[in-house]
Amino acid sequence: MPRASRIDNKSIANKVFLRRKATERLPALRVLDLFAGNNVLWSNFEKERYYGVELLPDKGANLNADAHQVVDSLDLSDFNVIDCDSYTIPFEICRKIIENPLVKSGTVVLYTAICGIFMPLPNECIDALGIRDMYHIAPSMFRVNGNTYFYDMLANLGIKEVQYYENHDGFTKHYGYFVIP
Repeated sequence: MPRASRIDNKSIANKVFLRRKATERLPALRVLDLFAGNNVLWSNFEKERYYGVELLPDKGANLNADAHQVVDSLDLSDFNVIDCDSYTIPFEICRKIIENPLVKSGTVVLYTAICGIFMPLPNECIDALGIRDMYHIAPSMFRVNGNTYFYDMLANLGIKEVQYYENHDGFTKHYGYFVIP
């Protein structure tokens, strides 16, 4: 099933502030925006390069494609900022970015990680935890810990420091970033 953007940004001011903080030490911005929507979050930044990806057409100046497939086929060394502002926990796509041998040290990866009792965990997370059989019996027991599973995965892949802020509006949302070591 395609992974489409479900809603354009709710917390625009906070997300823009986070992007300014995350990129303040970069001399120039070369941005890969994987869930670009209408290109709102990066519209007020001076960028050397901007490449938006959005599954849904008519959303902005983007490549209309599945971001997960783009990450597999694109030379990520051309970017020093990769934005994963999806409507879920970006478990698989962040793993692919971290493990990609072309991603340069110092690359900033921004993300939104959303979990809650009604928010399903990504299939890759379920498989990585080895909980597929139990998950189908009691999904809500696991869903509320989605962000914990995400951070454990990042730590296991060598990401030791993450900056984020948390928002609660029926779901637990983490807006954050980390830097590729």
